[in-house]
Amino acid sequence: MLTATPTPLPVATASGPEFLGVPLAVWAFGVSLLSFLIALSALCWQVTKHFLDGGRVKVYLNTAILYPEYMIATNRSGKHALKNEHPAEEVTRRGKALELAQLVVENPGRTAVTIYSPGLQFSGHGKKNHTVVPRMFETDGTFGPDEAITDTVVRLEPYARVTFLLDYWSSVPGLMKKAPKGYVDIRGRVSVAGRTNRPQRSSYRKRWRIRRGMYTAIEGSPDFTPLAVLWREMYIRLPKHDDELDVHPSHESLPTRRYAAGFLLDRAMSRFEERPEREELTEVLHELAKADGDKFPHFGLHLWEGYAALDRMEGHLTPWTDGLFTAAHSKKTSVQGNATDGDDKSRPKVESSDES
Repeated sequence: MLTATPTPLPVATASGPEFLGVPLAVWAFGVSLLSFLIALSALCWQVTKHFLDGGRVKVYLNTAILYPEYMIATNRSGKHALKNEHPAEEVTRRGKALELAQLVVENPGRTAVTIYSPGLQFSGHGKKNHTVVPRMFETDGTFGPDEAITDTVVRLEPYARVTFLLDYWSSVPGLMKKAPKGYVDIRGRVSVAGRTNRPQRSSYRKRWRIRRGMYTAIEGSPDFTPLAVLWREMYIRLPKHDDELDVHPSHESLPTRRYAAGFLLDRAMSRFEERPEREELTEVLHELAKADGDKFPHFGLHLWEGYAALDRMEGHLTPWTDGLFTAAHSKKTSVQGNATDGDDKSRPKVESSDES
């Protein structure tokens, strides 16, 4: 009987040269893969560097107190908070300073950019997010990096910055009326020319949340004097300089300007012990303004907005005469006069006679 004998297979030989026990083909593949990764990293860095060096901006939103032509105090942390110290007292009691939002725009790139429409973005009020460019204020004198302008189109050079001061409290009451959750969120924003339509905004994490009933960022929500409330509404609506007025030379009038608002209000309000009717205070203001040379005063709208602000802050106001210099001076003079009359009456009379 025949038996099949299996034929042994040949032993497999090495496919190629080796290095450290690894075929050179594997080493070649590893080197090629490493080269590919390095080239890919270099490409990504070039693309990233292109965007970093290109036109881009950073936006910051801070709370600030502006004492016109004197000083500006800023909370650079981005929080919606202000310390209840000296600058804040000028806002709440004396009516000499404004509580504003400071919008800072910086260009960290190596290419100049043009920005426009600096303003605020509101959300959380029941409607689609929209932006507002509120009233802006500029600073006079040297305020260093906090120097504010009112231009709505600005060319920013590389590593440059620009600052805007915005009256955000004037926009909050109208939006708050329709806020279903009882609050609105505020972020700073600005558009960049030549870029997408999407604006650049301040940090979402540092957004301001204004709840219904809030009226200030000052810690403790201190009470305001009626003088401070009315002064603010008058100041922001009065012209700053004579060149802002369209006055014919033949009128020979001296229109009331911003710097005179506090003194004019103080004298007018001091004529009343309690809050008068709006028409009564308007009449007194017109009378005093005409005596100061303003032949055509018109403070009706100013006081209409001012009294609306007083109504909104009901429960957070001090007595009417609190903070009024003229009223305090008149009261002090009256007390001193009464004391003098009392001394005269208590002093014994001395009769003298001449004898010849």
